[in-house]
Amino acid sequence: MQIIDLAHGFEPGQPHYPGDPDEVVEVVSTIAEHGFLMHRYHLVGPWGTHVDAPAHFDPQGRTLDNISVEETFLPIYRVSFSKPGLITPDELQEFEAMHEQIQAQSFVALHTGWPWGKEDTAPGWSIAALEYLHHKGVTAIGHDLPDTDPTLEAQSWWLHHDHWQIENLHNLDKVPPRGAHIACPWPVPTGGVSFPVRPFALIPD
Repeated sequence: MQIIDLAHGFEPGQPHYPGDPDEVVEVVSTIAEHGFLMHRYHLVGPWGTHVDAPAHFDPQGRTLDNISVEETFLPIYRVSFSKPGLITPDELQEFEAMHEQIQAQSFVALHTGWPWGKEDTAPGWSIAALEYLHHKGVTAIGHDLPDTDPTLEAQSWWLHHDHWQIENLHNLDKVPPRGAHIACPWPVPTGGVSFPVRPFALIPD
């Protein structure tokens, strides 16, 4: 089985949402003085490759600790969409005609190839595409983008419908359109709504 790391490493100065504070790393103890090295990290929850829980936008939504661990291991469909604009149900149906029907309780990843940190109007999801996945019973989505869509309207719609998502995914070009699984281990901060995550794809030989 092949394992593909789907996360960017993170550090101060990396691309991030305009207005969010930069990451700060402090040395708390050193091996020379204390016998061990320890750092204190100051960063916002949606930093780097991160998961967003429904409560990130929905005041009544689930927080990260309310999402069961069983929900974080899912079949993954990788949909490529590199055109300008927002992906629609038509493109998703074209994907299904070429590969297979997207199943319920799955993860759908949008691979656009958009360079991480590029400043411009990126592609993204349309609300209509997310409605299509919602009615199919898809559990979660992800993308190699900093946001679900440039206006955040689709992001708000998705999170308000009790779904979660992962942003700034990496290496999606190495994931097949179908046949793989994604594992999304994240810490479980009580009441947390966004947090860095290191997802990985498991691809059968």
